[in-house]
Amino acid sequence: MRIAIFSDTFPPQINGVSHFVWKSAEALAKLGHEVRVFMVSQSRKQSRENSGYSHNPKLVFLPSTSFWGYPGERLEIPLGFALAEIRKFKPDVIHTHTPFGTGWEAIWAGKIFNIPIVGTHHTFFDHYLKYVKMDFAWLHKFSWDYTLAYYNKCDLILSPSKALAEALKNYGLKRPIDILPNFIDADFFRPAKNKTEKEKLKKKLGIAGKALVYMGRVSYEKSIDVAIRAFALALKKEKDIKLLIAGDGPERLALEKLAEDLGIKNKIDFLGFKRGKDLLEVLQAGDIFVTASKSENMPLSVLEAMAAGLPVIGVDSLGVPEIVKDGKNGFIVPPDDHEALADKIVEFMKDDKLIKEFALASRELALGYSEERTAKLLEDAYKKII
Repeated sequence: MRIAIFSDTFPPQINGVSHFVWKSAEALAKLGHEVRVFMVSQSRKQSRENSGYSHNPKLVFLPSTSFWGYPGERLEIPLGFALAEIRKFKPDVIHTHTPFGTGWEAIWAGKIFNIPIVGTHHTFFDHYLKYVKMDFAWLHKFSWDYTLAYYNKCDLILSPSKALAEALKNYGLKRPIDILPNFIDADFFRPAKNKTEKEKLKKKLGIAGKALVYMGRVSYEKSIDVAIRAFALALKKEKDIKLLIAGDGPERLALEKLAEDLGIKNKIDFLGFKRGKDLLEVLQAGDIFVTASKSENMPLSVLEAMAAGLPVIGVDSLGVPEIVKDGKNGFIVPPDDHEALADKIVEFMKDDKLIKEFALASRELALGYSEERTAKLLEDAYKKII
């Protein structure tokens, strides 16, 4: 098949959607399909470099402008820049991942050239409004009206979680929808080989006892402040623990100040963005993965932590309870309840046997989210809609 993929976010941007788009494009190319990824340029110069990529998948940069509402983001104004490339490429299917500028290019191309359109809706956009200072009731309604107006123009919708799929249907989605979970490289993300290797990694990262790990964007919507407050409470009962925060973003300075105000600055390491082997080593050195985020639909960070053999503490919101099985590979606590989160941290810290049992369960559950399996499901979805 010839597959055209459209997304407003793509590496080097670091988020779950960009990661999924990149890895799925690569996986589809490995299956022998010819793939083009239409993406937002990160600079004016880059928008003129479309011919600089000849490998499969090929990247096609669309002109963009900076977005005032969210630091580091850029938007493409849909003026039909992709149409000439689509006319030449003649894709069998178009797959759009975002309902913004680049996404509308996908819709127009599909309608003009009569190409079937698959649309993945990755997250609950209304949950982000307060972080761009637009948290008004009428905008919550508008965000859903806009989302449904967009995805009702697609021929098939894919959702990474049941929670989001049900929300789309409840708000008025008229198109067929299937569940397609995110996927991970479970061969790369794996537990430390043995206790000796784990201890070496702990020593390398300056960890004397047990370590909690958070990885992901350090931003407002991730509720990292709740995790830090929970960690501060847990420290009153368990002194020999550390919190590793692997990631970066606009909230980092505020969180560093919070740690200082709580008197636990020396117990938290802000590691910045970690990739590849460096990221894996952080996970393998850790003992528990913790997230207080209420905005996660099907978080790759949680799946990768599970693949690396970490039990997970998460909150009862959106897609997290679909992958973290309470009492089997982790615990689910109420959102914004740092005391409940602290209690579960302490419960883990006091019970090495529990950590080991849940670690094995996390790894086993993570193996169900392999790249190969999801790529084949994507392939089947394309064939069905064609």
